[in-house]
Amino acid sequence: MIQKFISNLSDNEKKIFYMTVLFVLLACFDRLFLGPVLGKLSTIDNEISIQEQSVVRDLRFLTYKDKIVRELKTFEKYIHKGQKDDDVINADFLSVVERLATKTKVNLVKSNPSEIKHEKDLDKYYANLDCVGTLEDVLTFMHEINSTEELLKVVKFNMSPKRGVENTVNVSMSVVKVAINSRETKEIAATK
Repeated sequence: MIQKFISNLSDNEKKIFYMTVLFVLLACFDRLFLGPVLGKLSTIDNEISIQEQSVVRDLRFLTYKDKIVRELKTFEKYIHKGQKDDDVINADFLSVVERLATKTKVNLVKSNPSEIKHEKDLDKYYANLDCVGTLEDVLTFMHEINSTEELLKVVKFNMSPKRGVENTVNVSMSVVKVAINSRETKEIAATK
């Protein structure tokens, strides 16, 4: 049937027919094969571009790795990795205060833990101290508390002269110890 149709055509009509068939075949090839493949290649190219940007960003972060590790080592001594009991931390805290009082020749009359404030990434342990010493020794004691690597700070104090003794003062103060918790510690505590 098709051969009969083609044989009845003139030479110009045959050329037009073959060109039309070729055009229809190319259009079908484009719609059925070439279009989807090119669309898929375009999608892959976009994904590659996104991944390249991600790699460039990650490489930029990696250039900061050494700096981050150095800073972490600097602050690592302040981070509590294990889950310590509040009583143990308070005992350590008060022993540091007593050691500093002995070092600075201040007589520590009373030292009591007062309150504990648990915050997101840190805990604050407060203690109330009553001490007696020369003005110079008490000021040195307060400076030692504020400059220790135990993250202690005098947050409030009341100083008055001691009656009958020259250059000696009675001091009541509140001291806070900050304990920074690592993320692992918080996750362990949350699962208990």
